[in-house]
Amino acid sequence: MYVYSLRSLNKRILPLIPLESKVKKRKLFPEFFKRSLLGYVAGEIHGLIAAVEDQSSGIQWDNGISVSAGAADQSIGAGSANTDAIILAHAQGAPETSYAAGLARDYNGGGYTDWFLPSRNDAYQMFINKALINNTAAANSGSDLTEDAYYWSSSEKNNNVTLAWYFEISNGGSALASKGTTRFVRAVRAF
Repeated sequence: MYVYSLRSLNKRILPLIPLESKVKKRKLFPEFFKRSLLGYVAGEIHGLIAAVEDQSSGIQWDNGISVSAGAADQSIGAGSANTDAIILAHAQGAPETSYAAGLARDYNGGGYTDWFLPSRNDAYQMFINKALINNTAAANSGSDLTEDAYYWSSSEKNNNVTLAWYFEISNGGSALASKGTTRFVRAVRAF
């Protein structure tokens, strides 16, 4: 597993970590990075990019509708599908930006519209790489991950109506909370 330290062209995105990848190392130039990225192959998903700032310091996981969203996948790379499932399950409720997954999807940092709420294991990678995230955010007019804050993941407990996973950036721990509890949100996107 590699951790990339890259500068963004638009100063609104930063690298998090690549997903597990077994591709040959090649230098290609993705349009949104100034430098080449080893291991990048056009059209394939290899990693996650974290937004340079939080989208919220206190928002609910759901929009007040008690429903299982079918977003129980905790694995790395599952955040986007989980986010889609949450938004679909809450389509008849409050505006999309009134809950964590909708707010993450609505984010358009760097001009991109494919941001999502990280899965539980995506979120753990944010803890592992918080120094890189914070350093890159600072270099791009962003903000650090809030050290003692709890951040929502997109993973609910086994399709549970009332509980979802959150993580603590200071120690990498995660726990369950009521979906109506407010937590921080930091969106990610895949590349």
